[in-house]
Amino acid sequence: MTALTETTPSTTASWELISRAHRVMPGGLLGSYAMPSAVETVISHGDGSRIFDVDGKSYIDYILGSGPMIVGHCHPRVVAALAKQASRGTQFYTLSDTAIEFAERLVDSIPCAEHVKLTSSGAESTFYAMRVSRAATGRDKILKFKGAYHGHHDYAMTGSGMSTAGTPSAIDQTLLTATYNDIEGTVATIEANASELAAVIVEPIQRSTPPRPGFLEALREVTTRHGIVLIFDEMVTGFRVHLEGGQGLYGITPDLATYGKAIGGGLALAALAGRADLMDHLSPRRQDKSGYVYMSGTLNGNPLAAAAGIATLDVLQEPGAFTRLEDISQRLRTGLERVLGDAGVTAQVLGQGAMAAVLLAEGDPHDPLTAAASDPALRAKLDAEMIGRGILVNLPAKFYVSTAHNENDIDETLTAFAESIASATK
Repeated sequence: MTALTETTPSTTASWELISRAHRVMPGGLLGSYAMPSAVETVISHGDGSRIFDVDGKSYIDYILGSGPMIVGHCHPRVVAALAKQASRGTQFYTLSDTAIEFAERLVDSIPCAEHVKLTSSGAESTFYAMRVSRAATGRDKILKFKGAYHGHHDYAMTGSGMSTAGTPSAIDQTLLTATYNDIEGTVATIEANASELAAVIVEPIQRSTPPRPGFLEALREVTTRHGIVLIFDEMVTGFRVHLEGGQGLYGITPDLATYGKAIGGGLALAALAGRADLMDHLSPRRQDKSGYVYMSGTLNGNPLAAAAGIATLDVLQEPGAFTRLEDISQRLRTGLERVLGDAGVTAQVLGQGAMAAVLLAEGDPHDPLTAAASDPALRAKLDAEMIGRGILVNLPAKFYVSTAHNENDIDETLTAFAESIASATK
């Protein structure tokens, strides 16, 4: 069992559960994320913009399950959709009316989507996007960008900046990396390797770094010219920065796009969308069997998840709903900037649509190295201070905002942020 810190409370219900988790889970964690040990807790339930731990403490939630809860916790329409579908069945493996309706909604909403395939996780979607690209082009190599995160599979982890053991060294031979927003360098790399490149995969907004004007346009032009598949990873930007995601925000249409997080209403649901001729490689009924790309998953298109997805899109696409979501997020970004300025802390606030990011560094916001230079020690202190004050946030990532957040939540958050900075910098 991994040792727990002495600063962790030893008499709370959370502590008892954390101790149990350490006995049965590596590191006592579900994945790679760990709360600061001094404020680590166990969540009991959520409601709207808030979650509650097993000790009864309330937190305004800006992690939102790492993004999926874009309409808040236990939204009545999502809960009702889940209850209705649960009474009809939760898994069939074959087509259901709910899965078909959800796929139709995605095709109607995503600019590049002529067909979609439903999966259970974002990592599956990016993996299959790469596989389809190789099948369609007959080429093996993929270009990705340093520091980008496209999931936990081997092809995605290489060059992501996240360390992992167990990745075959041979993977490196099929991947090229470039620097996000370096238009000249990226185009030169693509030109030099065009005959071997199957695809370029890019986050329209890489983590928190926005695209430099002309960057996405340059990717679209050079990949089109060389018959290279352009993949947008819209796991974060999809239905969050614009109702049409990064494609709608920047006016660039890729060949394939991957989705997760916001589309599933908190259930395991993701999607690969794109041009019909590319997506046809995923059809078992395809005439040319030599180009068939096998794709399966027991829970693909799970009707319970699809029902939650439909309800979530219903909420986001109500007239005025997304505008209000953007407005409340802008209120947060503007307030964070004001608090940082008043405190004299070197920082920048970035973000589009329903998210915000605090970079504790100077420099060009379009340079991904600026985000990488964000003061890790101060960031860790602020994380703990904010959580201790009832604001659940993961500052190394971003603030995710939901339709359930309101002006009072933002004002309470900004007060806690000001107090946290004062405490962390004294």
